Amino acid sequence: MKLAIDDFGTGYSSLGRLRELPIHEMKIDRSFVQRIAVDHRDRAVVRSAVQLGHALDLMVVAEGVEDEETLHHLRDEGCNLVQGYFISKPLPADEFADWLSARPSVLLRSPGA
Repeated sequence: MKLAIDDFGTGYSSLGRLRELPIHEMKIDRSFVQRIAVDHRDRAVVRSAVQLGHALDLMVVAEGVEDEETLHHLRDEGCNLVQGYFISKPLPADEFADWLSARPSVLLRSPGA
């Protein structure tokens, strides 16, 4: 079983949690991701979160990817995975397998790369 910290950067997802919990993945909250193409401060937060996650050997997922420009910024920062409406709207389980088989991987960068 693998565990993830969801919505990293908000609520109870503190730096201490990254150190204490046996997690494998960190998901950066959409509130930081959605404006990285236009706000250098959000871009700095996301860059730092990606670097921190990788330094702790975690997969890093960006939530709330809504456009291609944001996807490119995340790729440049070394983010491993993305999710959001730019990739797909939420799908019923029976449609997901067809959607997945028709698309290339959304893995932006392998862990450790």
